[in-house]
Amino acid sequence: MPVQPALEGFSSGALQQVRQQSAELERLQKLDAATPPQQQHIKQLRSNLQQFERAVIRRANRLEQQNDWHGAAQTLTGATRVLPDSTALSAAQRQLAERRHASEERVRMELAIHRGEQLLNDVEAYQRLQQLQGPGLMSWLELKNFHRKRRASADVLQEHAQRAMEREDYPLAQRALEVAQGLYGDDLQQNNELREALDRDLALISRQLRKTAVQPKKKAQTESAKAIRARKDKADITALHKALANGDLINARPYLDRLRQRSPQHPQLPSLQARFQTQLNTHIKSALKRGNDLYSQGEIERALGVWREAKTLAPSNVELLANIARAEKVLENLKALSMPARTSH
Repeated sequence: MPVQPALEGFSSGALQQVRQQSAELERLQKLDAATPPQQQHIKQLRSNLQQFERAVIRRANRLEQQNDWHGAAQTLTGATRVLPDSTALSAAQRQLAERRHASEERVRMELAIHRGEQLLNDVEAYQRLQQLQGPGLMSWLELKNFHRKRRASADVLQEHAQRAMEREDYPLAQRALEVAQGLYGDDLQQNNELREALDRDLALISRQLRKTAVQPKKKAQTESAKAIRARKDKADITALHKALANGDLINARPYLDRLRQRSPQHPQLPSLQARFQTQLNTHIKSALKRGNDLYSQGEIERALGVWREAKTLAPSNVELLANIARAEKVLENLKALSMPARTSH
């Protein structure tokens, strides 16, 4: 077997093991029907290879953060040679190349802005030179060359600004256009199309920067609202647990209702609702039995009190409503019988 190139940060033995695991995984995946042990082995091999991919990508990210772009690219390239079919490594390579290109474009743009600012600083000096009486041939050539360099620099900055706007790098685009605007100078008075294009782009950038400035504030407000809601949820859940533990369903219900209304997707809500409902069913069943026992013993008023109390927790329970109506009717009849009969004269 030919000697494979080394990958910095990984021993040759570790790389050889990765290659063997990849080959073994490929072999097992070609089987028509894998046995349960083979399926478990496939799962383990995939996990091992994913761990290798993550380790490589973490190393490449660290090198990128240290501005060692070449080292990061070499790391991903070397790992791809070990696992040529890895989609994770291929995606990481592509994303690194995109970030590298964007970073290079930004550096080149900053250099172009710096050169433009230097030319902008020379404008006043050349304006004074232009005002000198009777300029010689050399002065005229110097002015002509300067104006040519000035306009060329402004054109380059405008092109850079367009690309910066495409990648939404608005602060840098604004700097470039402002310098370009200064470099064009009096040329803008003679070129309405160019002036309008610059004004339009600067206005667009200004709107985007204002929008960007508002977003962190909105995000902070949203995060603050989330934090407040989380604290309220936590307090209600704690109180609800305590009430349920004490069997205090009357006080438990308001906490549950508030949590349901404020955070309907809260992960603990389903289990809390189920726990409340279970205790409620048990409580209603017990109240029905206790009331029936009292009723059969002739304790109609006491039975009615038990059922009415249970009704506060289950106002639509059909059996409770029927029992209450029956007891109230019996008490009404007893009251009527106990009243003295009227005598007629």
